[in-house]
Amino acid sequence: MKESRYYSALKNALKHPLMLSLLLILFGQTSCTPNHPYPKSERAQPIFYSVYTEPPKHLDPAISYSSDEYAFLELVYEPPFQYHFLKRPYELEPLTAKEIPVAEYYDGDGRKLTADVDMEQVKKVVYTIKIKEGIKYQNHPCFVKTEWPEEILNDVDHITDFPEVATRELKAVDYVNQIKRLADSRLPCPILPIMAKYIDGLGEFAGALAENLEAERKRRHEEQGASYNREQDERVNPIHLDLNAQPFPGVKLIDDYTYQIVLKRPYPQILYWLAMPFFAPMPQEAIDFFEQGILRDKGITIDRYPLGTGPYRIEKYGPNLEYVFVANENFHDEFYPSTGEEGDREKELLVDAGKKLPFLNKIIFKKEKESIPLWNKFLQGYYDTSGISKDSFGQAIQISTHGNVEASEFLKDRNISLLTSVSPSTMYVSFNMSDPVVGGYAEEQRKLRQAFSIAIDMEE
Repeated sequence: MKESRYYSALKNALKHPLMLSLLLILFGQTSCTPNHPYPKSERAQPIFYSVYTEPPKHLDPAISYSSDEYAFLELVYEPPFQYHFLKRPYELEPLTAKEIPVAEYYDGDGRKLTADVDMEQVKKVVYTIKIKEGIKYQNHPCFVKTEWPEEILNDVDHITDFPEVATRELKAVDYVNQIKRLADSRLPCPILPIMAKYIDGLGEFAGALAENLEAERKRRHEEQGASYNREQDERVNPIHLDLNAQPFPGVKLIDDYTYQIVLKRPYPQILYWLAMPFFAPMPQEAIDFFEQGILRDKGITIDRYPLGTGPYRIEKYGPNLEYVFVANENFHDEFYPSTGEEGDREKELLVDAGKKLPFLNKIIFKKEKESIPLWNKFLQGYYDTSGISKDSFGQAIQISTHGNVEASEFLKDRNISLLTSVSPSTMYVSFNMSDPVVGGYAEEQRKLRQAFSIAIDMEE
């Protein structure tokens, strides 16, 4: 699902339901008209303008699990691994980690086994992850203090309203914190059932946290009596769960730059999960900061204001208008790849080889619900990229005599180039199980859903 943060986040931002599943993406090389939609001061800056049709539901990495949300998350969060931007098939590589770890196998008695052992004998698998030193978080008020005076909080409407910000170095404990957050029942983590099958003790840890949470809710209920309203109470006075109070053998902090993930059985796919935002770092300062009741009551949460070590930080949260991300002043050294696939140099995908990232000062995502206005605004220069809706396909695309998809003469005349890419995504059709026709669990209702599944040609 994830290629590389520097450009895939921009490309993925175009993947919305109005676009073709072929994921054809257009890049305007020069202005399409003499009328510029933005002021001259902005035209002189490296600003990227893109769109979204629906605002992301979640920006908390423990919850988010959709490609449109990842377009935003990948700008901010950095899991330990990523995928090489150009190489195909996809190739995993270190991001904040120093290297991709090699699994260590152990039997039921704790004896270390060789790599060529019969996997049936393996009862424990350990991955030791060493992170790079010197990586710093974006500037943020949580690193100044986690509890701000009430008089300041009352005047805060956005995360940028705080009078002071600071940073600190990324540490291994931040990755440990995030893995533990996946077990918090208040965060409906979609991958918890999967991870609980493999990460040692994760299911039990989640159960213990849930018990502690319910015990505190019961205590508050008894204390407040009939006036107790759980939702209102926790919005004003959030419950702090100590993630270190319960034993959890599945993740171990070794030192400031090293942590381990312990599995109950072999599961090599865990390395690919570790390239997703679920396993990005989360500083304890951020957890404590966003638990301030006044901020939660104002909707200033991790779920809206992501915090990380990535190339960008969120500057404006405006779900009904626009999201603005600006370059992270503290971003560590990372460079555009110097190698790729055959033909990448001819496609000019290696022109920027070896250059320091990020290339852009600012990324602005504007809300556009309809495909036709979006396409027209792209042609007028409002946006730097656009997908191709069905309504615009004939104007944008032509098929060569050899069956290749090419930009139409209409686009070529406007110096607009066509870039196609294939992205691995999971598309699905869901049924409302409460619906009297397609829902239900009777045999005839089940067969009706199967008939729909057979009748729908997903390749189309």
